[in-house]
Amino acid sequence: MAVDVNAFSAMARTEFMAGKMAAENNVVPANYQSFTSIVPSTTKVETHLYMSSLPRLYRFKGYSPSVRMTDYEYTVTNLPYRMGPITVSKDDLDDDKAGGYLQMINGLPASGQKDIGWEVLGHLADGTSKPCFDGTNYFANTHAVGTGDNLDTANMAASDAGVTKIIALNLSNSLFKPVLFQDREPLSGLQTDAETPQAAKQKEYEYWSDCRFGLGYGYWWDAIHLTITDLPTVDEIVETIIPQLVNRFRTFALPVGKDGDDARLVHENWVPTADNFTLLCSMPLAEIVTTAVNRTQYKTGSSTLDNIYYQKATVIPTSSLN
Repeated sequence: MAVDVNAFSAMARTEFMAGKMAAENNVVPANYQSFTSIVPSTTKVETHLYMSSLPRLYRFKGYSPSVRMTDYEYTVTNLPYRMGPITVSKDDLDDDKAGGYLQMINGLPASGQKDIGWEVLGHLADGTSKPCFDGTNYFANTHAVGTGDNLDTANMAASDAGVTKIIALNLSNSLFKPVLFQDREPLSGLQTDAETPQAAKQKEYEYWSDCRFGLGYGYWWDAIHLTITDLPTVDEIVETIIPQLVNRFRTFALPVGKDGDDARLVHENWVPTADNFTLLCSMPLAEIVTTAVNRTQYKTGSSTLDNIYYQKATVIPTSSLN
């Protein structure tokens, strides 16, 4: 049977093009919704308030010094973002028998929505150099409100000089999560100048999608940034890294209400579970950490011990920490 060469060539071009598009569609950001508070916004800059702490109970001895309550402001600015524009020749669009241009153009908003996810993840990763509500960097050795060090390091036994990172998130606060997403203007549908006289004159069309949002942080005591030197083993994750993170969370203290008060530990009674303990890790750690939290036992020296952190954390690998 004779083969229509032109039809075969057109089909081959379409399939190859579809394969490229499928590869791009399969690339998605790590799940960030579980640790992000999405807050609607109605103005350019939003002001978030937080209060000073209450004083502790004390024995009354006839005199009660008063403690003035004060509020503090944390401002987050909404910024404009744009997906595109991309420029397409009118002639190319008219001659596009495979429909590749139209598919790419129509996929612009969906691609932009995924990029919002990477913006959120990148913002969290940049917490070592961006301030949170108390004016200090989100990840820092000391903080202006409360007491604690959530910028940590670890050195493993290997000598490969590799550097990997983990961001541990404590999600036990049901009202506010570690990342703040301020939604001012959702990502628009596809925008174009294709119907304008200027575009007709140039015989070129532009396509784009716009949005506005602001990124901030929740409370620093719900997150830890850990830089690891030398690639850890699965056993080292269970025996050293996870206990280091869990114990560090339990040292974080709220600000005191008045001088002389004992500090209250934020996570004193926290029990890690897969629902409230998330480990974001750089890609080289993906399989190591995933295996560690799903292994019932681990080895230390010649002994085999039960893994008390078995399925007690959710692991989220992300290239934002590479």
